[in-house]
Amino acid sequence: MKIDKIMKINIQFLSIGAGIFLLGCIETRILVPEAPFPIADDSFVIDTVATGFTIPYGIAIVGEEEYFITDRIGKMFHLNGNTITEVTGLPAVVTFGVPGLPAILHGGLMDISLHPDYASNGWIYISYLDHDGFAKVSRLTLENHTIDRLETIFVTRDQNYTGNGMRIAWQDEFHFFLNIGNSDFSTSTNPIMHAQDLNHDAGKIHRLREDGSVPIDNPVFDGSTSPTSIWSYGHRDVQGLFYERSSDTLFGLEHGPKGGDEFNVIEKGGNYGWPLFSFGINYDGASVSTISEDSASVFTVFPEHTWTVPTRSGGQALAPSCLLKVSGSTISDWNGCFVFGSLAYRRMMKYDPNSGETVALDIPGRVRTIKQLPGGDILALVERDDLRLENGKIIKIRHLTE
Repeated sequence: MKIDKIMKINIQFLSIGAGIFLLGCIETRILVPEAPFPIADDSFVIDTVATGFTIPYGIAIVGEEEYFITDRIGKMFHLNGNTITEVTGLPAVVTFGVPGLPAILHGGLMDISLHPDYASNGWIYISYLDHDGFAKVSRLTLENHTIDRLETIFVTRDQNYTGNGMRIAWQDEFHFFLNIGNSDFSTSTNPIMHAQDLNHDAGKIHRLREDGSVPIDNPVFDGSTSPTSIWSYGHRDVQGLFYERSSDTLFGLEHGPKGGDEFNVIEKGGNYGWPLFSFGINYDGASVSTISEDSASVFTVFPEHTWTVPTRSGGQALAPSCLLKVSGSTISDWNGCFVFGSLAYRRMMKYDPNSGETVALDIPGRVRTIKQLPGGDILALVERDDLRLENGKIIKIRHLTE
């Protein structure tokens, strides 16, 4: 794969979480900073599968060469072999960015997933921030690339303009998990407690039945007499969600504020601490935590691993965007490891849960989603590298054969 050299541009920019705020003028190419970890010497080949997207956010795999793709700006595509067709009839979505700058910080059309029995029922699930400001999940079927059935099966109880994740991960044929972000700029002096409020759906991971109803074996929290959709709470902004059927384990990859990104094993009914305690700090350097680490250890679930890249200003987040545990890949160095995108450092990363080691991969770009094909090859959705163009792409990563 040919990577165009990026001309140096005289511009100041500040990266905040999953977004970019630009000062002074509009950046043309999204710069690739120096990797925060050693770059692995893993051998692989990168092929470009399709181009012309803005922010390709979610991908649902039908087969080796057939996929459905969501673009965060509110579009959906069907790619079958060499033919790509836009799907019509989608619900309206809302996005938020910087006035005059074509960059999206919050909202939009996010994940897409096939019902486990898609071959029989044709249901496709999408998550998005609707034009009314409520985060929603709808399921739909298609006829000639036009939506002919659309059912909204989940709506948050409050408007949610600060949630970005909304990943869908199926547990089995009847249940799926859904994360709803809550990336408010909370500080110790001004804590924003939505993630701790069990009457608010933001900052939570939800577990739903295939029709959006509440499973009877969901947690019953103190003060309630029956289960709700909430599976775990106290999350800031989970953008990576992966369920491993072989171990019946749900993994979450979560944005910290400035540093303190988290890799979590998600427990039923668990409180993950935000914003009471965080291993990161606020963007202005102020403390986030309102309680001590010792106090947090008593009633919250600590992450399995955290990332903070040291800087002169106290630390930088990786800004993780997605999560995949690789198995059965022809890239043997990846099997048993987790791969994810770092939005802040514009590249893919690999994390080995056994050694605790994180390395960078020689795959540049703001990677939004990583999925594995039935044959073992890896697909990655990469955001545009020129804010004026629709040049986001899908790439395939496969074993290097000599």
